[in-house]
Amino acid sequence: MKKIFGWFVGLTSVLAVGWGCSSATTGGPDGGSDGSSQCAIGQTLCATGCTVLASDPMNCGTCGNVCQGATPYCSNSVCSMTAGGGSPGVGGAGNPGPGAGGTATGVGGDAGPGAGGAIGGDTGGSGPGVGGSAPGAGGSGDGGGNSDPGSDPPGYWRYGDWHGCAWTGVGKDGQTSIAPQDFVSKPPADAYCVKGVVGAEPMYQSVALLGFNVNEPNTASCAYKPVDPSSDGPPSVVPTATGIAVDFVKQGADTGFTLRIQLQGPNGHKEGAAGEADRWCATIDEVQGKVFVPYSSFTPKCWETSAAAKGTPYANQPISAVVFLVPGSPDDTPYDFCVNGFAYGSSAADAPDGPVQVGDQKGTVGGSGSDDLDFDRKKVLVNGHNYIIQNNNWGNPSGSDCILNYVNNSFSVTQCTGTGADAPAAFPSIYIGNNGNTANGVFSTKSTDNMPIQISQIQSIDSSFRYSGQSGGQYNACYDIWFANSPPNQEYQDGIDGFVMIWLRDPSEKQAIGSKMGTADIAGMTWDIWVGPRGPSPGGVYNSAPVVSFVNPQEDNDSRAQNFVNKNILEFITAASSYGISSNMYLTDIFGGFEIWSGGAGLKVDEFKAIVNKK
Repeated sequence: MKKIFGWFVGLTSVLAVGWGCSSATTGGPDGGSDGSSQCAIGQTLCATGCTVLASDPMNCGTCGNVCQGATPYCSNSVCSMTAGGGSPGVGGAGNPGPGAGGTATGVGGDAGPGAGGAIGGDTGGSGPGVGGSAPGAGGSGDGGGNSDPGSDPPGYWRYGDWHGCAWTGVGKDGQTSIAPQDFVSKPPADAYCVKGVVGAEPMYQSVALLGFNVNEPNTASCAYKPVDPSSDGPPSVVPTATGIAVDFVKQGADTGFTLRIQLQGPNGHKEGAAGEADRWCATIDEVQGKVFVPYSSFTPKCWETSAAAKGTPYANQPISAVVFLVPGSPDDTPYDFCVNGFAYGSSAADAPDGPVQVGDQKGTVGGSGSDDLDFDRKKVLVNGHNYIIQNNNWGNPSGSDCILNYVNNSFSVTQCTGTGADAPAAFPSIYIGNNGNTANGVFSTKSTDNMPIQISQIQSIDSSFRYSGQSGGQYNACYDIWFANSPPNQEYQDGIDGFVMIWLRDPSEKQAIGSKMGTADIAGMTWDIWVGPRGPSPGGVYNSAPVVSFVNPQEDNDSRAQNFVNKNILEFITAASSYGISSNMYLTDIFGGFEIWSGGAGLKVDEFKAIVNKK
């Protein structure tokens, strides 16, 4: 059986660089007093401001060379289809010059430590980066000056009582890119969309931000300007309702990046304790679409796993901005997302509609060179149900590397190295449930899966598992279904009290746990029933929980089992009641994938779905 391991890397507090808009007139293209246009070392002044040509998709290699279409990323000064490492830039040092757009050298606040490197957990460990707009007229009080929407400047947004400039920012790692730099050229009817690459996390300084001031007068200029951490923030307001309702869409070649929301007070852009005490973040644990995040979910350190470590939750303090941020990870993180709109409210239904539609969710899971990638996971939302694709090298994590490419609720194995002994080396799969470290709910399907649920309370489990492809090694294609004697009250890293497996493909020279106990006719096929106790887990803990396996007696591929669609797999669970799977048990997880002892490249799960229906 499978076990998900977790490692946590301790991080140190760092600073982030933020850009914002303001009503200030100094330091911008019209406010310079000496006409100079200095940039930090390693940066070049373009029309959009100081930038790193090696990684800026708006100025790739040369000023004005925009990466778009099939090559949206800039890597080593060349537009490319995928995000590369890029050349390191310089951020956070030097002095902002008064040239066009200012320089990328303003200092934000502390980007506190995050839970970096959790196996299969959060995509990175940078803490909440700080956006931090320069002060708006009126200090931190009422923004005022908003009675005439017809006079709003370019880049200004409104929804309900909230209004202000929209802006972007990046961490001071020198490798993170974001485009566009501001929204003064955005057509009013378009969504607010940003894309780029968050640099790898050697010092946990990486973050990309899309921010919205919420009480700024429309006398402000929303053109790009550097943040001033010594100034007051833009005007603030005490939010109403019970949380933030957002309509957002992930796009691009990889939609698996993490997205957080940050509430930023008037001092949230500052460094040190003052800034840290005036911003709160929450990880969005849904994939995309309309979601609701209650104010009570926002904490100073949302990336931590315990309530004590997260800090005191937000309690309706005044805020100046709402910020959407992509944290860094151990590897470069390409991102591309749009915010159709957001509002204060009480449910997801309060989120505004917008022009960008939800599309395919796709990307890569797994890889080589990092322990994290052995247990990498990505979440998708298909027909209203969440699923998680996982790379699970549980049997041989130090000797196996697998790579999966996924689109919605399907994936293909493009690479898989390493071998297993009695236990398989890997179990690349897609599942519903709470398997392992959930990364604060990001990798749980609880909001749509109706689990845990007592077997006696299940009406049906509608499921399909279609697979294809050939591999020269040893592998099965199987369901792995977990049970517990009572609803788990804490995070669990393996099946607890019972297992049912359905072997759609039985490889030669491999057999299920235990011994053959009979046969059963289920779902239009005859199955051999194998029963035995589970053996030692990878962590060395012995658990003699019953394992009941329904094995296709036809070895290797069987066209009937390869297209196992629209079946009620509750029938298998009911048939297992004679072998230790009691109707009083609770269903916790359902997996579908390939247990691989060797080979694996070329296999594909064409479709997996599992919908648990209550009585």
